[in-house]
Amino acid sequence: MIDTNKSIEELENDFWDEPTFDSYVVTTCHRVRQKPIKLLSKEEIRCLIGQKTGLKFLLPIAVDILKNEPLIDITYFKGDLLLTLLRLEISDWEYNQNELKKFIILLQDNRPQIEKCE
Repeated sequence: MIDTNKSIEELENDFWDEPTFDSYVVTTCHRVRQKPIKLLSKEEIRCLIGQKTGLKFLLPIAVDILKNEPLIDITYFKGDLLLTLLRLEISDWEYNQNELKKFIILLQDNRPQIEKCE
C-alpha cells in the first residue's frame, strides 16, 4: 500500500528541475508531481497517467475511479479517463498486474455502455 501523504517525487525519489517547455501538460505534470497523492484532482491524475508519470502509484486510483463510473467525464469528454488508460501499453501496467486484470474485467462488464459512448 502506498503512502498517499507523499508525492510522486518522494515515492520515486526523483526530483525534476523546472520545466523547460511552457505548455499546460508539461507545467501541470511538473507541479503536481510535488503534491501529496491524496490531494491530486482527478484531472491531475488523468494528466499524469497520460504522460506515463507515476503509473505505479496512480493506476490503482484511476481503476478505482472507473469502477464507480466507467465513462466519467474528467475534463474533456465522457470517457476521457477510460481512453487515457486504454492508450497505455501493456508494459505500462508492469507494476499493476492486479489493476490490469480489474481494468479488463471492467471493460468486459461495461462493454455495451462503452460501445454506445460517442
